[in-house]
Amino acid sequence: FRLHFLSSCLVTTASKKDNVPGNSSDNSYNTARMMNVRSTLTGVAPMFLLINEVSGHGTMTIPKPRQPESLYWYQVGCMIGCKCSGGGKEMYPTLESVGCDTPAEPTNPVRTWNNENTSPKGDWNKYMPWRSPGSAIPLDSCGVAGGFLLTAAVQYSHSFLDESIKQGTKGTSLPPGEIAVWEAGSIVEASFYLTVNHGGGYQYRVCPSDSVLDETCFESNPLAFATQDHIVMHGPRNFTIPAVDVTDGVRPSGSSWRRLPIPACNCDLGSGCTLLSDNEELRSYEEGESHGTCGTGVQFEAPHLSNGVWPDGYGYFIATLGGSESKEDASICIKHQDAEACLADTTNGCKWYGEKNVCYETRTKKDSSNCEAHNGDQKSCAQVDGCTWYGNGKDVCNEVKEKESKFGCAAYNGDQTSCAQVDGCSWYGNGKNVCYNTIDTKDNQGSKESDSPHKGEWHIVDKLLAPSDPGNYIFQWRWDNEQTPQIWTTCADVTVTALNDAKLKSANGGANAMTPTVALICVIIWASIVAVQTLIG
Repeated sequence: FRLHFLSSCLVTTASKKDNVPGNSSDNSYNTARMMNVRSTLTGVAPMFLLINEVSGHGTMTIPKPRQPESLYWYQVGCMIGCKCSGGGKEMYPTLESVGCDTPAEPTNPVRTWNNENTSPKGDWNKYMPWRSPGSAIPLDSCGVAGGFLLTAAVQYSHSFLDESIKQGTKGTSLPPGEIAVWEAGSIVEASFYLTVNHGGGYQYRVCPSDSVLDETCFESNPLAFATQDHIVMHGPRNFTIPAVDVTDGVRPSGSSWRRLPIPACNCDLGSGCTLLSDNEELRSYEEGESHGTCGTGVQFEAPHLSNGVWPDGYGYFIATLGGSESKEDASICIKHQDAEACLADTTNGCKWYGEKNVCYETRTKKDSSNCEAHNGDQKSCAQVDGCTWYGNGKDVCNEVKEKESKFGCAAYNGDQTSCAQVDGCSWYGNGKNVCYNTIDTKDNQGSKESDSPHKGEWHIVDKLLAPSDPGNYIFQWRWDNEQTPQIWTTCADVTVTALNDAKLKSANGGANAMTPTVALICVIIWASIVAVQTLIG
């Protein structure tokens, strides 16, 4: 009994004494232990705690990415069957423009963009990555800084706050980041967030950290989805929507990819679509059922829109998803046949599209300004204080109130200088030349854009089955686009432990080192037991 008590006490408090903070013998494992409580929350905590920093067009949020400013780690010039070129990202890229000499043929029956090939350009996105998920080969499995290689003839670079990161730096070359700890074979959670919707879908994978970090390794270890739905976190709400998993025509064979659940508007650009537009990017595929700002319909049917579970879950610039327009609300402005009646309907936020003589709805429902009187006349619009010209195929005069403008950051489309001066707006060139909302804030973590739960408003959570074999892994979220020749790859560091080991770490909160005080208490209690047993024995 004496020996059993002493050994149990010491083992419980000191079995991991080699991993105390500052011990260089196993610093990486010690780091993982220090983060264990936070990482364990990823698998078992209430959903409202499952929020982390994120930024950009598309990036994983949980586990925490190893890439700083993780928005900007991707690759362009990607076509199915070929390696990404690191250049070539015009609106309608060709095989020649990205240097793809041996493309694969489309294999994916699940579409998210130009579904019936009814675009004025026909099947222009035939070779985009989502048309055969996993078959386009990225420049680096964790993306390259800035997305473009320095050799690209036309490129849109990004300056990182960490000046040691240069354009073209490979994500797999970065040092380990914060380490998440999962139990082998358990159900864990991962999440992502978008600000610009390029359609397509994604997959989660792992690669042992001591292996060569390339697509051969990652595609050999795809993680299975544990449920058939997404958990949506939108402001204070959390709810589930159905997921659409794709298993046919994907790589690796037999794995599951997941379609992005948010549809854009039904034209090539995905925003500002009209049937009457002379701009082929903005010309609607058909006069579909109106929903919110998508007056002629969306790219694909989404149950959460039709049943009202998530009426805001659509769009192209989706840094924030606000408002509550249902499809019924969205179509009410169409009944107005003249500008006077249209502009008088401020309750529904109706606005008059002068060039096309159409009344359309906006997301911001407020009193109309006098700027609309100058629609179709750029010169007179420019002479009015508080008004700015909004071209981009619409040619309307818009009241300038920064984020309260009816078009938000889009009021500065075509004007990169003005866009850069507005808090919360970011310039998106790449052949589109539009200004969009990124909720731009500077934090103290070295990230240009912080998308905390208080700023980003929404993200999507998926439940996954963790690897069954304990070990250290690199975890990858790969998003294959269908509108653009891009692949976004975000990576994180994960330690998978044996079941009992993980539970012990969680119970101890990562602080398992024996202290002299605890050891002394064990010895004193043990000595007291010996003394008492001697007296009574």
